[in-house]
Amino acid sequence: MADLTTQLCGLELSNPFLLASGPLSYDGEALLRAHRAGAGAVVTKTICCEAARNPVPHIAKLRGGLLNSEKWSDLPARLWIDREIPLAKDGGATVIASVGLGAVNVKTLARPLVSAGADALEICSYTAEEMAPMVEEAVRHAQVPVLAKVSANWPDVTAVAVACLGKGASGITAIDSVGPALRLDIERRAPILGSGSGWLSGGAIFPISLRVVAEIAQATGAAIVGTGGVQQVDECVEMLMAGAHAIGLCSLPLIAGLRIFADMADGLAVRLEELGHARIEEAIGAALPALALCELEADQAPAHTGRASAAAFVWNRELCTGCELCVDVCPYRARTKPDRVALDGCRLCGLCSSACPTGALILEVRGNETT
Repeated sequence: MADLTTQLCGLELSNPFLLASGPLSYDGEALLRAHRAGAGAVVTKTICCEAARNPVPHIAKLRGGLLNSEKWSDLPARLWIDREIPLAKDGGATVIASVGLGAVNVKTLARPLVSAGADALEICSYTAEEMAPMVEEAVRHAQVPVLAKVSANWPDVTAVAVACLGKGASGITAIDSVGPALRLDIERRAPILGSGSGWLSGGAIFPISLRVVAEIAQATGAAIVGTGGVQQVDECVEMLMAGAHAIGLCSLPLIAGLRIFADMADGLAVRLEELGHARIEEAIGAALPALALCELEADQAPAHTGRASAAAFVWNRELCTGCELCVDVCPYRARTKPDRVALDGCRLCGLCSSACPTGALILEVRGNETT
């Protein structure tokens, strides 16, 4: 199986999976449980000078993810410094202390958190404008790696990442939860969270987090913790190929249990070997050249009356179950059978092949030439 040992900003990790900051990292004993379950490193709940008071309820399971309005840690910062971080460190965990949500908090807490044993700091902010100044304070007061946790809610998240790296950040965590978002309880005619709206996490946000990771990787080449919506082993591979050096898990272990860390590590080692990678480093950024090529050729896509001469559908009779989902989803009514498509109506959108549940229908694209 592939070797999963990796480095994150100088930290040696047995595998790339981090327990991301969240409900499962609420104190030192919780951090130790994740470490013992197989997490390569653990990130504390975000620590501020004042403990948080959360609305009731503040976490709800949705189809495809979670909605939460949980704030930062509800433990006093002094308790993290005196007990929780030393407890996790004594148990052998690699501990990243999440600290926020303003420059004053970072200035006050950075050095004490490192003195307590934190191996690195992760800076968390609710606003784009505060991130770079907070990173600067952390770098000034703590001689450990500093990760800047960025949000896809910000209009130019890549610019924020670049600014943070310019202030001395060692790497980037991408992304935080997305929102605000809202769900209602129709029986009560009221929001499902005590706060009203909240923040979306889980599988629903994976395509967003993957896009941000790829953009930051292309722009900076920095070490990135890809966090947000990873649910399956192949999505871990996607994160790596998009440029992530490590993978943060929060919603998945919250729903599926901490055993998911060992399961993911075992599955990733096997999958990377199947894809021809002996070491995790070989997969990191592997898809970025193709992504850059896609952007370069975007203006050369064919009009709907043209054809991509090197594009063709390939149908595998042995894999086809005859469900005809490919026919049902075709928005242009061009596909009449799994193996039949009207070329004058087909726009080569690819929906039919991506909807095929068995992989019997594939759209192969080797060029984009119009005729």
